[in-house]
Amino acid sequence: MSRALRWFEYPAHLAVLNLCWLLASLPLITSYAAGIALHSALRAWREEGENRVAAYFFRECRRVLRGSLPLAAAGLVSLLGLWLSGSFWLGAPGPVLVFATAALVPVAIVVAAVHITVFEVAARHPQAPPRDWVLAGLRLAVTRPGRCACAVLLCATWGAVLWRLPTLAALWGISVPALVLYRLFAGIPTGPGWPPSA
Repeated sequence: MSRALRWFEYPAHLAVLNLCWLLASLPLITSYAAGIALHSALRAWREEGENRVAAYFFRECRRVLRGSLPLAAAGLVSLLGLWLSGSFWLGAPGPVLVFATAALVPVAIVVAAVHITVFEVAARHPQAPPRDWVLAGLRLAVTRPGRCACAVLLCATWGAVLWRLPTLAALWGISVPALVLYRLFAGIPTGPGWPPSA
C-alpha cells in the first residue's frame, strides 16, 4: 500500500468506526458495548492489519453486549448523578459553589478514569467476565494515575473541540479519542495475575 493510501486509511477507518459506534449506540444502554467494540476493532486494525473494521466492530459488539449492560447502566446513572449534582450546585452562593466544585471535579475525574480503563481492559480481554474488566480497570487506574489523568484531560479537550466544531462529531467524534487512548495505554499490561478472579 502506498504512503498516500495509508494516510487516507486513517481518517477513513476512523470515520467508519465512528459511524458504527453512533449506529450501535442509538439505544443508550448499548453505548458501552459499542465503545468496547470500537476499541477492539481499533486494536485489531492497528495490531493485526484487520481492514474490515465495520464487520469486526459489529461482531465484537454482539459478543460483549450482554455482559456490558450492567456497566452501561452504571455509567448512565453516574453521568446522570454528576449532571444533576452539577446543575443543583451551580445555583449555590459563591463559597458553597467553590466547595461543591472542589468536591465534584475530582469525583468526575475518577469516574471518567475508571470508565476509560474498563474500555481498554475489555478491548484486550473481551471474553473475560465484566467483573474482571472492572477490577483490572481499577488496578490500571491506580497503578497508572498519570496516564489516566492525561487520558481524561485529552478526552475533555477533544470534547471542547467538538463543542466548537460539532460537524467533526459525525466523522470522528468518538474514534479519535479511542485512537489516542489506544496509543496512550499501548504496552501497559492490565496488571499481574490477570484475570483478577484467577
